[in-house]
Amino acid sequence: MKHIKKAGFASSLIVMLAVSGCVPAAEKTSTEPGTELSFKAETPAFYPPHLEDAILFRQRAGSVAVPEDLKAALQRSVPANQRQLRKFPHPYRGMLAFASDIDDTTPEEFAEYHRFLNTKEEIPGVGPGVGLDVGDSMWFYLANDKPNIADKSGHGFEGIMTWFDYTDMTKYRYKDLIKHYWQSGWIDSMHTFGDFSRKNPKDVVFKREYAVKAWEEMKANGIQCEVWINHGNEANVDAFGAFHPKQFSKYQEGDNPKSPNYHTDLTIKNGVHFVWNSKGESQFGNDSPIFEISLRDGQKIWGIHRYTHEQKNRAHDWTWVPREVHRQITKERLDALIENEQYAVIGQHLGGYNIGFPFDEKGVQTLRMLESYQEQGHVLVARTSRLLNYSVAQKYVQYAVAHKDGETWLNITAIQDPLFGPQPLVLDKVRGLTFYVEDPEKTHLLVNMKPLSADEYQVNKPDHTGRGSIGVKWFPRDLTDYSRTAPQR
Repeated sequence: MKHIKKAGFASSLIVMLAVSGCVPAAEKTSTEPGTELSFKAETPAFYPPHLEDAILFRQRAGSVAVPEDLKAALQRSVPANQRQLRKFPHPYRGMLAFASDIDDTTPEEFAEYHRFLNTKEEIPGVGPGVGLDVGDSMWFYLANDKPNIADKSGHGFEGIMTWFDYTDMTKYRYKDLIKHYWQSGWIDSMHTFGDFSRKNPKDVVFKREYAVKAWEEMKANGIQCEVWINHGNEANVDAFGAFHPKQFSKYQEGDNPKSPNYHTDLTIKNGVHFVWNSKGESQFGNDSPIFEISLRDGQKIWGIHRYTHEQKNRAHDWTWVPREVHRQITKERLDALIENEQYAVIGQHLGGYNIGFPFDEKGVQTLRMLESYQEQGHVLVARTSRLLNYSVAQKYVQYAVAHKDGETWLNITAIQDPLFGPQPLVLDKVRGLTFYVEDPEKTHLLVNMKPLSADEYQVNKPDHTGRGSIGVKWFPRDLTDYSRTAPQR
């Protein structure tokens, strides 16, 4: 048996063999005992022969060149064999996102609840945060004329987080703050272009000019938004995706080329691939979080299955408020999500009420339970955009496999989105994709013929199916409190 000294070479192997991007390699322990190759800094100065072989293989895998005689085979793109493709990133068996509407949220409220949801910081009177990956939405304009108190401090409309000051396209309100939270990942969607609700729903304020300016601002500030969430009453004519002449949604004009409120030509061109079309759902988990929607201008877009309410005696019992999160998320529902291997996208209005910290004791305990399900490797919590993009990649990935000298080569060749065409094969678009293979420890994983470095993928021991796998690592866990560096108005 060869012996590897702990100093130098052995410590470098610890970094290469960490099997999750969530924490530094030296701190990594398995989230599901016995399922991942995992080493701590205090690893002994030698390894058993089977692990030593894997380590040496892993050391060179990221830099080794693709054999010339395999290149042609590795570029023969075929749709993924679903039996070979794990549904969720290892070790998880379910995935969940909060899709929160930014309604009436002030900067103070936003910072407070995201500090609890996204970090492990100590929250006065509550305890440490739960450290989950939770995104939020944004507004550009505010034209609501209904009297309102937005937060516990008594702020009205003037305190709500919008890019522009009301509808004045020459005056910014919280532009720098919204951009900061976008860049940090605490915002990842848009709740239409703004709040255009009116006392009189026929008193329409929105106009295409607002859409043009909003997209100009996003482009100038490096914001490429992929997720659109409809908002409000019938005055919010920029909504789209569910128009029906005999239903409540008849006011939706955003995808009507004959309307002065038309904008989906711009909105889809600028990168929006997903829309919540105002149709709430009482179903918590879904096999897929997306479905195809045909728009009136001939374009297609992915609709989002979004849990928003309970159904009681043919009436909607809306639960998408923070004090009802304990009704939304229950142990029974999380267990069913795992058993059925499903996605859940949960509608919320995290900052929509002037009650101070939005979660009561039941809500806090519910979110700690959700945190524990993630820590135990059962349910992965991800911001909405990441969950939706992953679902597309997982369903429409194409790849090729070749074998040589006892080693397997697996090349991810395409993400063939049937609505938007081939997606860019960049690391963030393929994160989490996991493949069952015969010998994960002797498999090379490539993306567009480029080998991934050892810190970009993970080797997994057999899971509940009895099969081992190899996959692209999920996004690194980020517990940074971005409210500490948020710009002041």
